[in-house]
Amino acid sequence: MALFRAMARSRTAMATTPQAQATPRLYYGWIIVGLGFVTLAFQVVYRFSFAIFSVPFVQEFGWSRGLLGSAFSLALFVYAVSSPYVGSLLERKGPRAIMPWGCFLVAAASLAGFFINSIWHIFFLFGIVGGIGLALNGFATNTAIMPRWFVQKRGRATGITLSGIGIGILVLSPMIERMIDMWGWRLAYVAYGAIVLFIITPASYLIMRDRPEDVGQARDGLPARQETDNDVVDTAEKATVDKSVRSVFLTLKGDYRFWAMMFLYFAIGFNNNTIISQIQLYFVDVGFSMTAAALVLGAVGFLRTIGSVSGGWLGDRIGRGRGTAVSAILVNLGMILLLLIPFLGGGLFPAFAFVVIYGLGIGGMSACGSAMGGDIFEGPTYGVIVGFTEICYGLGGVVGPPLAGFFFDYTKSYVVPFSLIIFFIFISIVAALVLQKSLVQQPEKSPA
Repeated sequence: MALFRAMARSRTAMATTPQAQATPRLYYGWIIVGLGFVTLAFQVVYRFSFAIFSVPFVQEFGWSRGLLGSAFSLALFVYAVSSPYVGSLLERKGPRAIMPWGCFLVAAASLAGFFINSIWHIFFLFGIVGGIGLALNGFATNTAIMPRWFVQKRGRATGITLSGIGIGILVLSPMIERMIDMWGWRLAYVAYGAIVLFIITPASYLIMRDRPEDVGQARDGLPARQETDNDVVDTAEKATVDKSVRSVFLTLKGDYRFWAMMFLYFAIGFNNNTIISQIQLYFVDVGFSMTAAALVLGAVGFLRTIGSVSGGWLGDRIGRGRGTAVSAILVNLGMILLLLIPFLGGGLFPAFAFVVIYGLGIGGMSACGSAMGGDIFEGPTYGVIVGFTEICYGLGGVVGPPLAGFFFDYTKSYVVPFSLIIFFIFISIVAALVLQKSLVQQPEKSPA
C-alpha cells in the first residue's frame, strides 16, 4: 500500500509541476528582426534619400541648401517630439496596433511628392507627415521592442535590425538616383511610395506580434514556461505602472545615466543627419559625379550594415558601453579623413577609406548604444524612454543639417560643422565609458 501511495503522490506531483517544453526550432523573435530589417530599410531611406532629391530641387527651383536643410530638420523635429508619446502608445497598445500606421504615412507622403511645386509642400509632406510616420515606425519603435524578444542576444538582434538601414542606403539610394535619372524625381517619389504602401505596410501588420508569449514562446527562444503565481503578480505590477510621458520623465530626471544617454543620442543625431543630408552635395563639390556621390552614400550604408552586426556582436562580448566607445573612435577617424579629402586631391582611395572607417563606426555606435539603453532601462516604460532619447537625436538632427547648410552658404566650406561633429563624438566616448561602468555596477537582470 505504501508503494501505491508513493506512486500516486509521484503522479500528482508530475501533474502539478510545469513541464519543460522543447526549445522552438524557429524563434519568432528572429522573424521580428527580419521584419524590422526590411521596414527600416524603406522607412529610414525615405528620410535619408532627401539628400538625393535635394540635387534636382536645387536645380529646378533654386532653393538654397540652408532652406532645404531646414525642411530636413523639421522632419527630425516632428519625429523627435512625437517619439515619447508614440512610445507611451506602444507600451499601452502594443506594436501591432501602432507601427503599420507609420508605413502608411510614409507611403502617403512619398506618393504626394508628385505634386511638389512649392517649398511649403516639402515642409508639410516630408517634414510633418513623413516625420510622424517615422516616429510610428522607425528607429525608435523598432529598437524599443527588442527587449521584449531578446536578453542575451540583444546586441546582435538590435544590430541586425538596424543593419536594414545600411542595406537600404546601399540598395535603395542608387535605385532612387537611377529612377530620378530615368523618370524624373516626381515619378521616383510615386514609385517609392507605391512599394511602401502595397508591400511594406501590409507586411508590418500581418507579421508583427506584440510579445513572444503571443506565439507560445519565451525571450531568446528559450522553452516557454507555464505561468506561475509570481508571473501573474509581476504582470499585474507592470500593468499598474504609470506609462505617461510626464510620469516617466519625473522618475528619470535625477538619474545621471538618463542624461548621459540623452547626450549620446544628441551626438549621434547631429552626426548622422548632418552627414547624410550633406554628403551627396559635399562629394559633388569635390569633383565627384552625382552618380559616384550616390554610390559613396550607398557604400556608407553597406559598411554601416557590417558595423551594426559586428558592433552588436562586439558589444555582447566586451560590454555595450565599450563597444559604443570603440565605434565612436572609428567615427571620428572617418570624419577627420572626410575633412582631409579636398587636401588629398579627391580621388577614390580617400573616399573608400572614409566609407569603410566611418560606415563601420556609425553602424556599431547605433547598435551598441541602442542595446545599452535596453540594458540600463529595460522595463514597462522603456518605449517612452526610447522616445526621450529620440528627442535628443532629433535635436541633433534639427541643429546639424541647417547649420552645415548655412555655414556652407556663407563660407563655402564644411570645416566648422564637421569639426563640431568630431567634438561631440569625443564627448560621447566619455559618456559611453561612464555608462559601461554603471552597467558593471548594477545587478544583472535575469532573463524573464
